[in-house]
Amino acid sequence: MEAIRQITQLENDILTLRLPASFKARQVEVIVMLVEESVMVNEDGVAEARRRPSPKLKGTRIIGDIMSPAVPEADWDVLK
Repeated sequence: MEAIRQITQLENDILTLRLPASFKARQVEVIVMLVEESVMVNEDGVAEARRRPSPKLKGTRIIGDIMSPAVPEADWDVLK
């Protein structure tokens, strides 16, 4: 299955989609959703989500090494 995600502007409530020549299909399914403010479009026209941390994390500080496992590998039951 080939999927195309495209963000476009409406003109007088009319949606126009331009499909690439490589898109060979007799039937298509179109799902239309409103674009949230957090979605940004880069210079190539590709949508990128602009993510924000949860407000619950406000004031949180990271202390120590967050990349190493908290438990030694010898204690992992799944590896036995």
